[in-house]
Amino acid sequence: MKKVELRAAYKQKRNELTNAEVAELDQQIFRELCAYDWSKITYLHCYLAIAKFKEYDTMKFIHWIWEHYPHTQIVISKSDFETHQLKHYIFDQDTQLVPNAWGIPEPVDAIEIDTLKIEAVLAPLLVVDEFGNRIGYGKGFYDRFFASCNFSVLRTGISYFSPVALIEDIGEWDVPIELVFTPGKTYCF
Repeated sequence: MKKVELRAAYKQKRNELTNAEVAELDQQIFRELCAYDWSKITYLHCYLAIAKFKEYDTMKFIHWIWEHYPHTQIVISKSDFETHQLKHYIFDQDTQLVPNAWGIPEPVDAIEIDTLKIEAVLAPLLVVDEFGNRIGYGKGFYDRFFASCNFSVLRTGISYFSPVALIEDIGEWDVPIELVFTPGKTYCF
């Protein structure tokens, strides 16, 4: 299938999940995230969920990282909707968050960090294919971000759904991920 069709289908699938289903899937994803070895990561970029889109809420995982990997700095972003670029900031327990126009929590008065310092990225997505090609919301924020990162950055994502066989219309600007955490299974590409 093509991106437009998959994006529409998986937005609908995610929106149709009940609160009870989301809670159960979230627990399964959390277990997968906790089973992964984050010990070598000093700067971990984590998206913050858009609640109205039923994205996996990363806050529980972020708190778990702070507790189990205190050397790891969490990095979050601010979105520039004119350039479709992200700026990155250290996120700690004292960072104030304010939702932007899309409902994405963003930091206020936080310390900006150079993209090249980021060693791993946990990106939002709807679904991936068996080659790690991801479908997000179609604005290209994360493809631009991945392209600006150090070549060795670990690109990961979270999805409520198993990978599809193939996204037919991958472009040269699309950057695949290496791992996707799903309920009950982590896929490596």
